[in-house]
This record gives sequence, structure tokens and C-alpha cells, in this order.
Amino acid sequence: MIRARPASLRPRWLYWMPLAVVTVCGALWLFRLGWIAAHVDESALLDHYARLYVAETGAGARLSDCVGRPGQGDGVRLVISCAAPDGGKRVYAIGRFGGLLEQIPAPGDASKT
Repeated sequence: MIRARPASLRPRWLYWMPLAVVTVCGALWLFRLGWIAAHVDESALLDHYARLYVAETGAGARLSDCVGRPGQGDGVRLVISCAAPDGGKRVYAIGRFGGLLEQIPAPGDASKT
């Protein structure tokens, strides 16, 4: 029969391992978020979402149909408005780290926003 070692004989560093693992994981996650924030600029975001617009809209859509402006409100970094040749409009609200927060309906003419 195998007996467990008494608590007094277990290494003390073993008790701190869960805290160390959580600390290292948190530091890596924060480093990743900082890296994304530092290396994603507005022109890259505009290009990415303009290409998404062209892929979703199809024939007749061009990258130049989209314009960007600074976002207003909580966590909105950029608002990209795209006016399709057929009169349709798409507006993309982009978050702080480049993710799509929501695709909102465009009020009025999207090319003037």
C-alpha cells in the first residue's frame, strides 16, 4: 500500500505553483493585447473591412466605396461606412483591438459620414 507523504515533507514551492501558472498566463494575455493594440492601425482596419465589404457585396463593389471615421462611444475605435453601387449601405463599428463590434444600418448617405 502506498502512503502519501506527510504535509511537512512536501516541498513548499508546490503550494505556489497554481499562483505562478495563473500569473504567467495573465502576463502572456496582457502582452498579446498590448501587441495587438500597438501593431494594428486604422489603415489596416479600413483595408480589412473594405475587403470584407467587397467579398460580401460581390459584383460592382470596390474598395474605394468605403470611408472611415473615428468612433464615438464606449470601445468603438473606428466606424467604416460603405456605400454600394446599388444604393445599399453597410456600416461597421470596429472595437479597440480591431474586432467587429456590430454591423449597424447606416442612417442617410453612408458616403458622407
